[in-house]
Amino acid sequence: KKAAPKKKAAPKPAPKKAAPKKTVVRKAAPVRKSSGKRGDGVDLSKWYGPNRRLYLPAGLLDINTDVPSYLDGSLAGDYGFDPLQLGKDGKVEQYRAAEVIHARWAMLAIPGIVIPEALGIPGGVWTETGKVFLDGEAGRPEILQNPYLFAAIQIGLFAAVEGYRSGKAPAPDGFVPFKGKFSGSDFSGLDPINPGGPLDFFNVAATPEDLAVLKVKEIKNGRLAMIAMLGVFVQGLTTGEGPAANWGKHVADPFGYNFVTISAVERTPVL
Repeated sequence: KKAAPKKKAAPKPAPKKAAPKKTVVRKAAPVRKSSGKRGDGVDLSKWYGPNRRLYLPAGLLDINTDVPSYLDGSLAGDYGFDPLQLGKDGKVEQYRAAEVIHARWAMLAIPGIVIPEALGIPGGVWTETGKVFLDGEAGRPEILQNPYLFAAIQIGLFAAVEGYRSGKAPAPDGFVPFKGKFSGSDFSGLDPINPGGPLDFFNVAATPEDLAVLKVKEIKNGRLAMIAMLGVFVQGLTTGEGPAANWGKHVADPFGYNFVTISAVERTPVL
């Protein structure tokens, strides 16, 4: 018998060529430019620039003819209002610094006047504070009611603060909450009115947009506080009482105790 022919081995499949690897080139993400808006969607164009809000509604003012050229919308709270043309001399920045400082003092003064009077603290009525302290009737240790001592302390502190703010004295090193130690050189090149930096304890002005909005809020509240201080002065001269007492009487009798009834002059009818 003949041997059976051997079966030919099946040809081995050709090895598959490896697919060429694709080189993926990732483009760098474009850097976003500031859009003039905060993260919460506040549009800064309402408060700054040529399209900002003015002191009269749109249509009643022409920004090109009715608003002074030196009020260009670069300052916070610039509504184009300068009827006396005070900024015409080119000292707008100086006037703004003075306004902000007075506004901050007024915002401190209003609670400093109202709260002690409302709590009934001796000398809390601002029209009597000086007399109470000079007469020694504040009910405190003598050293804590010596007006001359407090005046000397205040003058020294004010002189130091103004010296640092104006740059006449080099800023000292110090320590602030939440940020620790800082160097006086950290304030170099910063705005003397809104320096931020080490003095921004809670980092509320983390971006330029946040700082721009906070400047508007500060000057608006400060202007309101200055008007409130004017009201406190007028009330004190008219009634001889503090604002807390005036407010309490007005709330108790709104129609019987108000500006009209207080300023009214009693007249005897004459035939």
